[in-house]
Amino acid sequence: MQTTINGQPLAFEPRHDETALEVIRERAGLTGTKLACGGGICGACTVRVDGVPKCSCLLPATQLEGKDVRTIEEYGRSNLHPVQRAFMANDGLQCGFCTPGFINEGIAFYDAWRAKQGKKRPLPHEIAVAMGGHLCRCAAYVGIYAAIAQACAGEFDDVAELVAPRVDALAKVTGEAKYTVDVQFPSQLEGKILRSAHPNARVKAVDFSAAQALEGVMAVADLLEGKTHVHYVGQPVAGVAAVDERTAEAALKLIKVDYDLLPAALNIAQAMAADAPAVFPEGKEKMPTAAEGSTFPYAWENNVGRVRMGLVTSRRAGAADRRIEEAQSNAPQNVVEHTYRNAQQVHTALEPHAAVAKWNGPQAVHVFASTQGITPLRAAIAEHFDLDKAQVTLESHYIGGGFGGKQGLYEEIKAAIILARQANQAVRVVASRLEDLAYTSLRPGVVSQTAVKTQADGTPDAIKMHAYGDGGVANGSSAASMYSLMAPRSIYRDLQDYSVLTNTPPGKPFRAPDAPAQRWAIEQAIDEAAYKQNLDPVTIRRRWDPDHAIKNRLLDWVETIPAWRERGKVNGENGRFKRGLGLAMAQWLFIYNPNTEVIVSSSPEGIKVSCATQDIGNGTRSSIAQAVVDVMGIDPHTLMLDIGNADRPHGPIAGGSQVTTSVYPTTYAATEQVMGHLIQEAANKMGLKQVTAVKGGVNHSNGFTPWADILAVAAPFSASDKRGNERGLLGLRINVPPGIGMRIGHSAIVTEVEVDTRLGKIRPLNVWSGIAVGRIFVRDLANSQMYSGVIQGLGYALYEEKVYDQQTGHTLSSNLNDYRIPGLGDTPNIHLHYDEKGFEEVRGQGIGLSELATIGVAASVSNAVFHATGWRPLSTPITPHDVVTGLKEVK
Repeated sequence: MQTTINGQPLAFEPRHDETALEVIRERAGLTGTKLACGGGICGACTVRVDGVPKCSCLLPATQLEGKDVRTIEEYGRSNLHPVQRAFMANDGLQCGFCTPGFINEGIAFYDAWRAKQGKKRPLPHEIAVAMGGHLCRCAAYVGIYAAIAQACAGEFDDVAELVAPRVDALAKVTGEAKYTVDVQFPSQLEGKILRSAHPNARVKAVDFSAAQALEGVMAVADLLEGKTHVHYVGQPVAGVAAVDERTAEAALKLIKVDYDLLPAALNIAQAMAADAPAVFPEGKEKMPTAAEGSTFPYAWENNVGRVRMGLVTSRRAGAADRRIEEAQSNAPQNVVEHTYRNAQQVHTALEPHAAVAKWNGPQAVHVFASTQGITPLRAAIAEHFDLDKAQVTLESHYIGGGFGGKQGLYEEIKAAIILARQANQAVRVVASRLEDLAYTSLRPGVVSQTAVKTQADGTPDAIKMHAYGDGGVANGSSAASMYSLMAPRSIYRDLQDYSVLTNTPPGKPFRAPDAPAQRWAIEQAIDEAAYKQNLDPVTIRRRWDPDHAIKNRLLDWVETIPAWRERGKVNGENGRFKRGLGLAMAQWLFIYNPNTEVIVSSSPEGIKVSCATQDIGNGTRSSIAQAVVDVMGIDPHTLMLDIGNADRPHGPIAGGSQVTTSVYPTTYAATEQVMGHLIQEAANKMGLKQVTAVKGGVNHSNGFTPWADILAVAAPFSASDKRGNERGLLGLRINVPPGIGMRIGHSAIVTEVEVDTRLGKIRPLNVWSGIAVGRIFVRDLANSQMYSGVIQGLGYALYEEKVYDQQTGHTLSSNLNDYRIPGLGDTPNIHLHYDEKGFEEVRGQGIGLSELATIGVAASVSNAVFHATGWRPLSTPITPHDVVTGLKEVK
């Protein structure tokens, strides 16, 4: 049969089960079209077939006979479509993995809209309906709305100039960006993982013989690596590498595993029971961790680990408990006490966990991985496989999202390396969407027993928080301990964390680990205390920290919001639909990497910047580029940005909001050195007098000379700068990553919701997000992170929950229908505010904000629901069933 792709004929004989996506990617070699969900839910695979957008992951290849197929590659650098230009200019993307699908759908909508409506601007709900089959986990929806509206209105019809806040936007909107899933070595094999079907078992034997005999199988491997105990459904047991994915999957079915089944603890209640089976009997030191960085020391009693930091995190814990108990009897109006619950949340990056590995001889391996930290991952690979770091080449140029879940040496990377060694060929291992949702990474759930005691005027007296983290087989709970760094110094507090091990997949760090759960409890307790004492929510928060200038400036800003000033009393509206506003505040640490080093080089080819870091959609490339621009005024699109390779100078991981505050001041300082060299060369080699740097070049006695002319004659030069350390929380300067500076970022979130009291649906209408982190280095990128933080926080509050079968341990929410993440139509109006004062002593005068942008969102939603209805949600996600049931309790 024959089809046409982007005007080029393609003749092929389709397999009976081949999809259009496979034809496009494998036969035509066009990798811009992505496989993300495999179920026609996310839209990443969208192409236009005879002008109609189609999900190519579901479209049979046999349906392409005689069709005209158009992919993202139809419009390249030389013939950009207005929709592509609009996406670039409005920053309608972050990681870029979903972008080709959005743009193809957008072009189809653009064509149809212009044919019927001309240049009339479409309304947001019209765009939401048209783009409803698409998901962006980075949540770049604000820019996507603007891009589609402006393109349809003709604002990019005749735009020739390349406008983009991100220096890699062009590669992403044209399909040029190559992600790990797109890497293709000659004779590359497909690897697949056989995973445990049982939550707790000993593996007695594995029979590979039938799989090895299958034609096309090139390698099989034991992925238990000497272990015999599996602790959760989905734990890797064995791997297969074959000539194609279908053969590898067929081979997995032929592997026979003999299990000795053991009792399992599948939830916190089961794990904490007196007769609970031991989840990790072979030694707790061997378990994974859900913490970001080093974990706390634990005292273990079977499956329950108590963090041994009480003397550090608590302050007169006994006195705090006594004050709470006495008030419960004598002044109950001054006490708020509840058990708050937060479900597990799955990272759900649209590029799944993936790796490609190729051995170059017995002692050198080349790895591509979708990772948030190439520098530590290279070290982990070297240690695990008994190699020197110099023997590991690690690359990660474009990453389709991470959010904390792609840190460390995860199982798909290990499997690819092991199978590649066995096969002596390159092997790619990519998790399916089911595997990614069910087995790879998650934010631990939290059960928090919290009590707050205040004086009659709202001044805090005592707080108790005992938080139980549910990170599966991983430890690392820190919700209560972290609050010790944020709580008012004078308050008595009993703060204690516990990690509870269950026979479910291990947790990983997720954007602001444990902080949203901590704020879910604390901010709701403060809000309820205000209600019980007839205080305004702003007033009580001022009394919690009356002398804190930054917090009080944020509260001043809250009081300027018209909707906040006009808010009525709790449950004050009649009718089916009720509106309410809720306030929450949040804090996050100043995290940075003191060992970050950036090299900036000049040559006749231009300016090059090198650092062993990565861009997961957070904008690392663009932050580095902006630092050069701020020094030299050079066109950022002319820069050579050399990141994504672990051989480069040490760089930060993408986690903890540490990237920009690590790379920007470092790049800035190195660029200043390079500029000084170029100015000297301009004087010496070009004879220029009275040379001063200006935007784009230098002024001198004879006029202006651009940097390009100076670079053409100047001697090559390189300059480096290291981030260095800051004064830490205890006044110390510790030169080990990650560094934790003495400053803390602050935020205030106000959310307005509408509650359907009949059906229980909560609709966020407006979110006001104010943040105080000092200088905003790159405002467009900051805006993008703020928007995405709000939207991901709404997902945590309203939609997202990992669900297990409580009999088998299998994940039930293993596709993007059953695990719901926010879509374009869920996006409220988002209003941003930056307070840039108070961080002048920090290098660069600013700290990170990505984590802080999401922490308080869920609590603000819950407080808004209470304001609207008089019912207070205590669990996330707040489901319609919860709302309808809860409202029955409201008097």
